[in-house]
Amino acid sequence: MISITGQWYDSKTSAQVGAVCRIYDNGAIKVERLEDGTSLVSLPRFDVKVSPRLGDIPRSLYFPNGEKFETQDNDTVDQVLKQFKRHSWLRLVHLMESRKRYVLLALAILLLSLWGVMQYGVPAAAKFIAFRLPPSVNDVASQRTLDALDRSLLHPSELEEATRRRIIDHFQPVIEDHPGYRLKILFRKGNSLGPNAFALPNGTIVFTDEMVALSENDDGLTGILAHEIGHVVHRHGMRTVIQDSLLSFTLLAMTGDVSGSSELFLGLPVLLTQLAYSREFERQADRYALDYLRSHGTPTTPFAQLIRRIDREMKAKSVASNEKWLGYLSTHPMTEERLKDFEE
Repeated sequence: MISITGQWYDSKTSAQVGAVCRIYDNGAIKVERLEDGTSLVSLPRFDVKVSPRLGDIPRSLYFPNGEKFETQDNDTVDQVLKQFKRHSWLRLVHLMESRKRYVLLALAILLLSLWGVMQYGVPAAAKFIAFRLPPSVNDVASQRTLDALDRSLLHPSELEEATRRRIIDHFQPVIEDHPGYRLKILFRKGNSLGPNAFALPNGTIVFTDEMVALSENDDGLTGILAHEIGHVVHRHGMRTVIQDSLLSFTLLAMTGDVSGSSELFLGLPVLLTQLAYSREFERQADRYALDYLRSHGTPTTPFAQLIRRIDREMKAKSVASNEKWLGYLSTHPMTEERLKDFEE
């Protein structure tokens, strides 16, 4: 016979009663009140469910009619389960967490899995989803983004109508080469954004007045346009949004909580990973622009020259104001690296 001391709950009230559970060699069970030995329940065989062992938390024996016997004597409960061969697969969890080498191995596997999901799984999933979204989703996302920028950072363009018309006419052959992407050119005054251009998911491409002012000829702007079309073709805008969301959900799922100081450590990997993704997208857009310009006999050096002028102006403003700038190169690869092929 094995005796276990604990607390008894009769399933009818929340009151707990000090009790002793006796398990006999034939499997019979009897629970008695610890105070006076009054019988609380009796079973002819071992017909109870036992909670798995996790650390040192109390174990529970669940009886057929809803009663529960709870005890801190985990070792004796393990002895009973061993005798009647009632081990749960969750016992492996206790065995692993009670040995440091298994804990370290599990931690290494978790970190490796997290890295693999963030590095390969999330980008692949984001790409799969982005290329299957209906155009209406891109339209809504693009319009809301543009509205938000118009309210906060951008202002109506101050370019002369003749200048805008000349640039759009110069862009027309490029737009006609991409009939399936619904390309549309808009102009805005960039203010704090400075010389900038960006593509929205639905094919709308915005040029700032400052970008146009820095260009010495329209071929440089054509290179910028081809680069932004690369973002549209590869769905970089929606992939970025989806990646951000998936990264956050993945981190929450694998860490289990986002409160207090943990928010800082959850946000930092997302920020760093997003920066890497952004630069890879920029390289991909550069390759698209380079291939397009070369295949259509368009000179590539005007694009490189324009990027260098932007780089010089942004560095000068950064030094003058002692602030980080938000210009066209803020998330792009280093200028020398990206312009090497365009200048060869």
